[in-house]
Amino acid sequence: MQTNKLKKTLKRLNCFITFVLLNIFALNVMAQQTASIKGTVVDEKGATLPGVSVLMMDAATDKTENTVTDAKGIFVFNNLKAGSRYDFTFTYIGYEKKTSPGFLINPGTNNSILIRMESSSSGLNDVVVVGYGSQKKTKITGAISQVKSEELNKYSGSNFAQQLAGKAAGVVINDASAQPGTDPQIVIRGIGTLTAGVSPLVVVDGFPLSEGSSLNTVNPQDIETIDILKDPASAAIYGSRAANGVILITTKSGKSGKNTVSFDFYTGAQRRSDGVDLVDGYQFAQLNTEARDWGYVSRNPSTRNVADDYATRVAKGANKRDLRLNYIQPYLNNQPGLTNTDWLDEIFRTAPISSYNVAVSGGNDKSKYYFSGNYFDQDGVVVETGLKRYSMSFKFDTNISKSFDIGVNINPSYNMQKFFQNDASRSSDAIGAALIMYPFFPAKNADGSLAISQQIIANTAEDGALGENPVAIMEKTKFNKNLFRTFGNAYMNFKPVDGLTFKSLIGGDYSSNFVDFFTPSTVGEYRTAAPKPARASETKGSVINYLWENTLTYEKTIGKHDFNILAGTTFQKESGNSTVVSGTGIPDNNIDNIAGASSFAVVPVAYVWTQLSYLARLQYAYANKYLFSAAIRRDGSSRFGQDAKWGNFPSLTAGWIVNREDFFPQASWIDLLKLRATYGKAGNNQIGNYSSYALANPLNYVSGATLLPGFAAVNPTNSGLSWETKTSYNFGFDLGFLKALNLSANYYSMVTSDLLLQVPVPAQSGYDSALQNVGRASNKGVELELSGANLKLGPLTWNFGANIATNKNKVLELGPGQNQIVTGSNSAFRTKVGGPIAELYGYNVTGVYKNQGEIDNSPHVTGTLLGDYIVQDVDHDGKITPDDRMGFGTYAPKITYGFNSSFAYKSFELSFSINGISGRKIYDNGLVNMESGEGFSMPDQYYFENRYHPVNNPSGFLAQSNTNYSANRLNTNASSVFFQKADYIRLRNVQLTYNFSSSLLSRMKVSRASVYITGNNLLTITSFRGFNPDATSDNVLTSGYSYSNYPVARSFVAGFNLTF
Repeated sequence: MQTNKLKKTLKRLNCFITFVLLNIFALNVMAQQTASIKGTVVDEKGATLPGVSVLMMDAATDKTENTVTDAKGIFVFNNLKAGSRYDFTFTYIGYEKKTSPGFLINPGTNNSILIRMESSSSGLNDVVVVGYGSQKKTKITGAISQVKSEELNKYSGSNFAQQLAGKAAGVVINDASAQPGTDPQIVIRGIGTLTAGVSPLVVVDGFPLSEGSSLNTVNPQDIETIDILKDPASAAIYGSRAANGVILITTKSGKSGKNTVSFDFYTGAQRRSDGVDLVDGYQFAQLNTEARDWGYVSRNPSTRNVADDYATRVAKGANKRDLRLNYIQPYLNNQPGLTNTDWLDEIFRTAPISSYNVAVSGGNDKSKYYFSGNYFDQDGVVVETGLKRYSMSFKFDTNISKSFDIGVNINPSYNMQKFFQNDASRSSDAIGAALIMYPFFPAKNADGSLAISQQIIANTAEDGALGENPVAIMEKTKFNKNLFRTFGNAYMNFKPVDGLTFKSLIGGDYSSNFVDFFTPSTVGEYRTAAPKPARASETKGSVINYLWENTLTYEKTIGKHDFNILAGTTFQKESGNSTVVSGTGIPDNNIDNIAGASSFAVVPVAYVWTQLSYLARLQYAYANKYLFSAAIRRDGSSRFGQDAKWGNFPSLTAGWIVNREDFFPQASWIDLLKLRATYGKAGNNQIGNYSSYALANPLNYVSGATLLPGFAAVNPTNSGLSWETKTSYNFGFDLGFLKALNLSANYYSMVTSDLLLQVPVPAQSGYDSALQNVGRASNKGVELELSGANLKLGPLTWNFGANIATNKNKVLELGPGQNQIVTGSNSAFRTKVGGPIAELYGYNVTGVYKNQGEIDNSPHVTGTLLGDYIVQDVDHDGKITPDDRMGFGTYAPKITYGFNSSFAYKSFELSFSINGISGRKIYDNGLVNMESGEGFSMPDQYYFENRYHPVNNPSGFLAQSNTNYSANRLNTNASSVFFQKADYIRLRNVQLTYNFSSSLLSRMKVSRASVYITGNNLLTITSFRGFNPDATSDNVLTSGYSYSNYPVARSFVAGFNLTF
């Protein structure tokens, strides 16, 4: 019995040992087996994501390995231990971090994983460029707005600045002339200067462009992000060039993974978007006759009668402008079928626009590259205007070793622009010329040839408008500008120890331009009929700007203390030269250049400026909730006086992330609550390169009986001339909540001191005035930005951004003994201590005089006529004098706002953007010509319908047509009648996109494909009656003055993009 029991026990033991040995053997075999895993990363829509960083960690050993997804969003890890578990972490800019812990690896190659990443709803992990570095959005303490490429590329246009309108609070984009190839005016937080430039500093991939650089040479489709440093504290690291804000452009770079090839194409058409509507020939015949009749009678009512015929008027000594135009009698008789040219229809057209863009990028863990080429072709909505641009971008970065990497970035472009000048001479300005062309004359003759000088010849006898056919001006006059430009940089990063980086960057910007002008003898100009002397001019110039920067950055974390320390030097120099050669006496119009001239004038220009700078910055964070930053930059500039070449520009910022405090309620709906405060100083060096020096102009003088050449000084030396300095305080907060919404608020107060002004000096000095640092001005405002991402509305996904900003400007001080500056056409602009810069200034009109009793019983200037405007006696002294003028607002808007939204449904996406301004006034001199009633220029329909006439329109409220221009009428050219409210709301962009499904595209080896239709500037709601409510002049002191500025185009385009 016991023996059997022992046998059974031994048998069981043997089975157990065999089982254990077999399992040990199996485990040993499995342990020696290797396996692999293949994964795909997609976004919420199922589209693959290239360039996603993938970190894999062995859960047992904590050993890590990393890679990135290729162009199709695929990643692979080989030589893994079968039977082991691994943790995977996925990170990608703009998306929430994704983890997949404890993934069991089975033997073989059948392991697969699909990762769906979600867009970063809060955006708190976004990286923001701050100048000589970058920071996470959560650690930003200054006032910075960021615009990403997906927001920029929804607007079809040549200039990235146009695409910023309504995208960032406090940033105003004024498309003052929407002519293709021109740059819009960019104003950040109001204007704080009187005579220096207002443009912000633009920095492209670390290279600061000089003021005046054409932004049309930057291809918008190459831009990855635009970061806007709005407060001087954020911008102070750029010192004497940062007072107007800084725009940091980061262009696209290659990403690790398989090569990616993308192609984008769109084409469409444009039309003018303004609502200017001129009277037709029959209406103008009536108005012109009314003006000449009343002008004739009003000069001597006792002896003249409106019924006097042409001969009688001549006999009674009538002025030329008081004689009726004989050739318009058929129009007064309403004879059908007469010439009735709409000159705006003749000069405006439907214009094509198209863009072709190809980009290739890729790389691996060590090297990355990006290459793009773009062809942009835009005809202007005014005939014979347009822009063609060829541009490329090449970027290459490589790691030579773990501690050493280098990179290069090159951006060549070639622009060919056909343009005209906006001016009041009407000689080269098609729009201005159209406003004085009568509809009685054709643009072309019956045989199709251009009608030349017909109106000039017909109107000479009766002193009518002597304007040339604007179509002939544009077609026969050559006005071309070609610009070649290449800029870029090369850098080296060296990391000798952990956390320490030395960076050396060398950059260059070279441009050469050629402007070619020719007007033949076969076309007339204002007041001169053809044939006239032909003229030609050529301008050739080049500019070279180079930069050398060296910075040392140290990053270190010690417990809860995070440090980032920056120190560096920069040197930048620019030199330029140009030669303008103009000539006359060209005998043959077929020689359409300067070579055919017999006499010449040559004007050479050359300049150079240099700047040397030292900079330092400390960024500190404790426990990721207390933030502090201090920076200083010391600039030396050749532009300023010998005793004031150096300036210091410090800044201090602080932030507190309140929701990370232990005492803060752990509300699940609050993602971030951060309080911010900043102080900083920045400078404005945008003045002439030699303003501090005594300059001399050629001047002949007489010695005895001989005329000799010489020179005379035109301004005194000012060794103390320095930059304007802007001191700013900014207080704000950032609130992120519900993992989808972000609210940012800022209040700022800025004072610009040492304003540069021409100040009168004693006559014994030999000069009338001298440029000095004397004035002060302030800007205050509030900004709000609210955004939401990936909000679910049933089957819809909604993204939006909204912003609103206010700004109030005030002049605090002018020159010694100077209370105000009055300037501009008709003295219509005033800059006064206690008031805003460039306030519209004139008389307040309360009505129209309709009987003599109204004139006799009210204050008026001598010579006031029936039909003239009633002017308010503001100071109640019983007289109308210049002291009765008052302010009527400014071009600078009081409120700006924008709203951007997109809805996604399955494969469709609908997006739109709106921007608007409120509190703007414009003085449009073209509108003065259209609505003053002098019977000379072409009126608009508004004037025709609302002008006063005792018989034809007795209820009218605009001045009666009258060629007898009284002193009253001259005064009221600068008055409330012509100070136009220019508020507007503009539907800036609408785009409908269809994204093809990834399952379909994968079979075609295409990673992404979409088609879209886009409408730009589809609707503008405004009461402004001119061509462009953004129109303004380049002179700060006359901001808001315009003359028939080029209107913004309304466009429709269709396009597609493919990514392989």
